[in-house]
Order: sequence, then C-alpha cells, then structure tokens
Amino acid sequence: MNDRTDDARARFRHEARTILNHVVGFGELLSGDAGMTADPAKSKALADIGKAAASLRQPVLEYVGSVIDGSGPSDALRGQVYERIYDLVSLVQAAKRDASRGDRFIGDVRKVHEAVNSLAALFDEAGPAAGKDAGEAPAGGRSLEPAKAARSGRILVVDDDSFNREILARHLERQGHVVCQASNGREAFTILSEAPFEVIVLDIMMPGMSGFQFLEALREDPRLREVSTIVVSALDDPVSMARCIELGAEDYLIRDFDPILLKARIDSLLEKKEYKRQNDAALRRLVETQERLAAELRDAASYVRSLLPKRLRWRGVSADWEFIPSLSLGGDCFYYHRIDERRLAIYLLDVSGHGIQAALLSATIMNMLRGLALGGVDYGSPSSVLSRLNRSFRIEDQNNMYFTIWYGVYDAQARTLLYASAGSPPAILVGPDGAVSELVGDGPVIGVDEGASFSELESSVSPGSNLYLFSDGLFEIRTKAGGMLPWESFVELLEAHHLECTASPGCLSPIKRIVDSIRSLSSKALFDDDISIVELAFDE
Repeated sequence: MNDRTDDARARFRHEARTILNHVVGFGELLSGDAGMTADPAKSKALADIGKAAASLRQPVLEYVGSVIDGSGPSDALRGQVYERIYDLVSLVQAAKRDASRGDRFIGDVRKVHEAVNSLAALFDEAGPAAGKDAGEAPAGGRSLEPAKAARSGRILVVDDDSFNREILARHLERQGHVVCQASNGREAFTILSEAPFEVIVLDIMMPGMSGFQFLEALREDPRLREVSTIVVSALDDPVSMARCIELGAEDYLIRDFDPILLKARIDSLLEKKEYKRQNDAALRRLVETQERLAAELRDAASYVRSLLPKRLRWRGVSADWEFIPSLSLGGDCFYYHRIDERRLAIYLLDVSGHGIQAALLSATIMNMLRGLALGGVDYGSPSSVLSRLNRSFRIEDQNNMYFTIWYGVYDAQARTLLYASAGSPPAILVGPDGAVSELVGDGPVIGVDEGASFSELESSVSPGSNLYLFSDGLFEIRTKAGGMLPWESFVELLEAHHLECTASPGCLSPIKRIVDSIRSLSSKALFDDDISIVELAFDE
C-alpha cells in the first residue's frame, strides 16, 4: 500500500465518520424532540428517525473499517448498510412531506436527510475500494436524491485545456453547482456579461489573455468586483501566487489539488457571499425602516408644531416660546388661550415615553383643552381641569402612558395667577425686582390614581414680572463634567439670562439664550427629549 492510498483511505475514514456523527447527532436531537410535541404521529415519526439514525452507527463503522484494512465489506454488510440508509431516507422523506408550515423540527429533519445522502454518495464514490463495482445499483433497487452542496452557486471555469475544464466542471457539478465553461479570457468576459456568477475558477497560463491580465481586467470592471476568483494553475512559484492574490484572487491552488480542498474553498466563499447578501439586505431594510420612521417623525413633529399657539399680545401680556422636538419625538405640548375677556389659560404637558404614540396622545389632550371639549369642567379652575383629565386618561386605558401638566389661569383684572400641577416641574415667576418664585404644585402625575386631588394655589403677578414654563427635557441633562445638571444650577442659569436680557434694551426674550446655554453644558450635541419653554411677560 503506497502513501497516496493511505492518504485516500484516511480521508475516506475521516469524512465517513464525520458524516456519520452528523446523522446520529441530529437523529438524537430529533429523538429528544419527540417528547416535546403533543402530536402522537409526529412524536412517533421523530422517534423512529432517531432510532434509524442510531442503528446506522455500528454497521457503518464496520463498513469503513473493512475499506481501511483493504478487505472490503462483505455482501451481507453492504446490504445491511444500504438497507438501513434507505430506511432512514424513507423516514425523513415522509417526515418532510407531512411537516406543517413553520414546523420547528423540520430543520433537523432536513439536516439528517442531507447527511445520510452525503454518506451514501461517499460510499458510491469509494467504488471498488469499498468492494463495490462502480456501476452496481444500490441494494434494494431504490434511488437516492443526489448529494447537494452546502450552498450551491453559479461557477465559471476558465481554462484553455478542455480536459482540465471538464474535470473541474464535473467535480463542481457533483457538488451541486451550476457550471459554465470558457476556453479563454475574452470568452469568459462575454459569458460574464450575459449571466451572473458567484465564483470564477481560473487558469493562469492561457493564450491571448493570461490569467494575470484577466484578474486585472476583472478588478477594473465595477460590475464584476463582487465575483470571487480561485486560481488553479500548474505554476507553483511563490511570485505567481503572490501576484494573483495582489490582483484580487481569493485563493491559489496547484493543479494537482485535492478536490475536497476546492470544495471547501468554494463552500467558504459562497457562505461569505450569502452572509454578505443577508447582511446587505438587512441593512437595506434597516435603512428603509429608519428613513420611513424619520419621515413619520418629521411629519408628526410638524403636526405638533402646527398645534402650538401663535406669539401672544393680550391685555398687557406677551408670550414667546421655543420648541425643539427630539430625534425620536416626545410628548411635549403647550398652549395658552382666553377663557373670557379677563382670564387667560396657560398650560404645558409632557406625556411619558417617546415616539409617535406619545406625540399623538399629547396632541389629543391639547386639542381637548384648547377646544374646551372636556365636559363638566370649569376651565377657570386648574384643580377642576386636572381632576377631569385624571379621570379621563387612566394609565390602563392609554397603553400604560401617563403625563404631567402645569395648568394656570391668569386674571388680568386682579393680576393673579391661579395654578395647579400634576407631577410637572414648577413654573418660575421672576418679579420686577428679580426675585425668583417657584410655583410648585403637589398633585401626582395624571392617570395613575383616579381618586387623586390637586391643590389650587394662587400667586400675585406684579407688573414687570415674567413667567417661565418648561418641560423636564430642558434641565434633565448630563453635563460634560459627567453628572446631571442640578435643579438649583438650572434656576440660577435661567435667572442670570433673564436679568441680562432685562438689562439689554435689544433683547426681546431670554429663552433662546437659556436653551443655547443648556446645550453648551450638555455632553451631547442633541437633546434626548423634547425641549419646550414658554415665557410670558406681564407689562408694567
């Protein structure tokens, strides 16, 4: 026995045992799955596959051992092996035929089928070495499906030697690939222009256009850059190998290569291409989804902005505001409107969470408030409004969303501000002398406790005062120093910009300065939440 024979038998033994382990291993998995289904017929089918797979182990090992020692399997052993192979094939074919859509066991059934087909194909290829004539039909007269490649692809073989092309093509076709042949580089480019291919198997020494020139032309053609090339050549010098790799070849095999090596290389390339296709498709879907979501968020933000009030001048009161929706759009809304000839309602609300759902709930609430659509409510009484909202928007009815709100009523005749709050940040009232008052309410967030009460508080508003309302997104930021901005620091910042603007005749409103100053302190260029701030100036 020479070394080549020893190597061939060693490879045969390795491959046979590997495939056998696949058959038995997946069969054992299916045996375990048999107890996990409530369908008695399916349970029995899976258990039968597991038993049939396990029954192959001993006779296959004996079969392989007889090939390795050169004696070859006896007729009885050969018959036993093929009989059990075909029994297993029949069982998996029946299981595949009877499987329902989405059956979670079918993947392992297919793997058993592929593995047992590969085992039979391996024994067929062993031919006389296994004690079986090449043309002999399998025992029992039944035929198997041809063994399929792990991934089949379209492959172009480019070689001026017809014998080499035929050998390569037959090897590749046996592995389940679709193969075309070209006798030179120019013919190959003509074929490539007419049909897609995943892999090119290329010779180097060809008349007219050499393999090196072919690789150069392939690399320069943007349509063909994704096609992988494996060089198969009689040239075994390192310089040629290095040049081919530099020109873009995926691999370089010497002419007397083992076909198993070529199969492994092609399977690896096809696997990478399939992974890239799946990855590209997933990326395209993600980009399309993100673009669609971004468009919807922009539309929603535009809708929310369209609901916000116009700048106000009414009975000595002027109003300005700034609204910056976050990238994911939050639930901020604010408004002010006259209740009657002397009273002005002012409110700012913030729905929990982000996205279109939060924005739509926020818009719904604001539309009801500004349209005076809440029944049985005194809109001049903040506690009445908040109590009614709390009963109307229960958290269990709003997909677990709740909201905070600050609601105030300014009486221009009495120069008083009546207000109540439901979990919102306090409003800031800055007097004409610069004194800062925090208008804090004691009510809980809306929607959590249906029986909650909301205290109604009152503050006098001196001429020259300014009132600031804002959402928590304005001050709940992480600073560049690493910590959260303290409430006291935010109030000091607001006060400082208010005083600067008051002292500057050209300053109409400090709110943009306040927002810009907060942004400069933030560790992020964009706010995580919606930003809303409203300023009302009460003339002297």
